[in-house]
Amino acid sequence: MHIYTLSFLLVFLPITALLYYTVPAHYRVFVLFLASLYFYASLSTLGLAVMLASVGLDLLAAKPLFLWGKGDRRARLLLFLAAAKNIFLFVVLSTLSQLRQTEMPLGVVVYAFTSLGYLVDLYNGEADLVVDPYEYGLFCCFFGKIYVGPILSYNDFSRQLREFRPSLTKIGSGSVFLLHGLAKKVILADSLALLTEELRAIPYLDKTVLSVWMLIICSIFQVYYTLSGFSDMARGIGGIFGLELPENFHYPLQSESVTDFFSRFNISANRFVRKYVYGALGAEDNGRLATTLNIMLITMLMGLWYGIRLNYLIWGASLGLFIVLETIWGEALFDRLPTLVRRLYTLVVIIVSFAWYSSYSFSQGAFYLQTMFGLRTWDFLRGLVGGAYALPWSGETLYILLENWLLLVVCLLVCTSFIHRNAQRLHHRFPRLMEGVTFLTNTMLFTGVLAFMAG
Repeated sequence: MHIYTLSFLLVFLPITALLYYTVPAHYRVFVLFLASLYFYASLSTLGLAVMLASVGLDLLAAKPLFLWGKGDRRARLLLFLAAAKNIFLFVVLSTLSQLRQTEMPLGVVVYAFTSLGYLVDLYNGEADLVVDPYEYGLFCCFFGKIYVGPILSYNDFSRQLREFRPSLTKIGSGSVFLLHGLAKKVILADSLALLTEELRAIPYLDKTVLSVWMLIICSIFQVYYTLSGFSDMARGIGGIFGLELPENFHYPLQSESVTDFFSRFNISANRFVRKYVYGALGAEDNGRLATTLNIMLITMLMGLWYGIRLNYLIWGASLGLFIVLETIWGEALFDRLPTLVRRLYTLVVIIVSFAWYSSYSFSQGAFYLQTMFGLRTWDFLRGLVGGAYALPWSGETLYILLENWLLLVVCLLVCTSFIHRNAQRLHHRFPRLMEGVTFLTNTMLFTGVLAFMAG
């Protein structure tokens, strides 16, 4: 039972919400925690046991850390062991999933680093000591955000539980976020997955410049709509239960620099790495060399956030090189360029870098890059001998492009703020008309989502 299935949407979520708002206020956290455990158990009982063991060990470490305080040798050792445990858990499970060619257990990176972040904050005196174990379990394992986050601080999460103010407005806006997230996942991302596999299935010798560019662009769209869809669903589910979860993706594909892209793409993960790694390394206060090394380390860690794979590491490092250039020489060069030029430059860098993210091995990534720029060895040699290079497209690729043009146009529009920005302008001028249009649009979208989920 995933959050993008009919059983979740029509059975689990309504029953959980009904129980949540029916029981006395002091039982709500417990109800939501039990619902989160049941949800995870429906996916993997072994994964549930691992999650409870990991979070439980961190919970046991919290009180000694609080009592010993910052600077105590025992506290430093305990924090080091907790960090090693969470990192080891992520590395081992990610590696095993690759070796066995299976999916990584759901939510490992979310609950492991959410819990680790709390222990670091507690050690630094920036978080309150956990009082209610069910509240801590919900903080780490809330079923709405277990897929990709967002990652919150414990103080922000617990404050919302203490200052809980349910309202129909929150429930309504949460339902809309959930609907939009579902549409991104089941309509766009799942359709893009089929298209991407169709492009991957083209034999290597038949792949052309156009087919690989299409493959990489579709892969970017698929990753973006999957991750942002889950994040929107998390915000929506949180809103239904009176919780405000932060935005995790803010139109990253219309960024004006690679640095801007990183700040918009998986915002909470970026904030986590910057706070607990980049800040600890001294950020940009130790000269150009230290800044360069720190940025490269952070971007490579952000690559590994999505799995322990060499290609993810190279993806992060390739983007890191451009962030270094922008950080050191940004004011002298990039900031003087027109906005359109900066956006085009950023988009090209992102697409080229995703040749690594979208491939499964170093050789495959190198092959994609060579093909994208017409530098494949056999094509190059054939051009030298025959005097003409092979066409950068094929009939099969053009057919696939024409067959899926509407999907690609919709993906291009939705990944920008164009629709949202103009809808707000129209709503300001014609509020009643736009309320009706919004209701009709969401009704049609809900019908479409149900049709895709049932199919």
